[in-house]
Amino acid sequence: MRRVIALSSARSLAACLAACLAACGGAQPTPDDARTTVVSLQRIDCEECGAELVEDLRERPGVYGASFDRRRAEIAVTASPAFDVNGTVKQLAADEGFEAVIGAGKGQYLGWATFPEGADARTIADGGADIPDLGVHVVRGKVTVIDFAANWCMPCRKLDAHMAKVLETRRDIAYRKIDIVDWDTPLAQRYLKKVPRLPYVIVHDVSGAPVETIAGLEIERLDAAIARAGVR
Repeated sequence: MRRVIALSSARSLAACLAACLAACGGAQPTPDDARTTVVSLQRIDCEECGAELVEDLRERPGVYGASFDRRRAEIAVTASPAFDVNGTVKQLAADEGFEAVIGAGKGQYLGWATFPEGADARTIADGGADIPDLGVHVVRGKVTVIDFAANWCMPCRKLDAHMAKVLETRRDIAYRKIDIVDWDTPLAQRYLKKVPRLPYVIVHDVSGAPVETIAGLEIERLDAAIARAGVR
């Protein structure tokens, strides 16, 4: 009798789990007629934007899976033919203030900050290409701020905007930005193996010596390091 009750309870639990999984869009069994659609996101400013959209999609009936490629700013949605991927993703994107376009290869993040004319600011590497020697980019006689960033990183954008304001009045600072693309690129593998988060900033003083390294967005600490590095 006890065994019968135990088996009955186990079956009830299994049925309950199956029902719960079926209610979750991303966990539904994928039928043979399911279709995968790639949607490019445009004018987004962080990876969280795409990740949150994917979470919403996974909970919708008819969606069997969804993923976000932060490098390409694209969402791949596997869904029933009856599910309106195009209309749904476009509406979700519009609600968040960005745009969605059907098809791969069209994803686009917002651009970086605009620096004032005459500011000593430039990107010294993009695409994740390796830089064997950062020393050649340190400007003697100026405070050099080397910034490791990625276009999907919201804190990186905030730091970039802050540096644009700083350079409105400072001509004794050289700002050098490096686009790592992602954590597995050759450049990131060389310099960021033990760095927990972006942006990662190295501040050099006027003699070219490093005086501070900062992982994450810490504006006050950065400003203090710049002030200290500028003392002759």
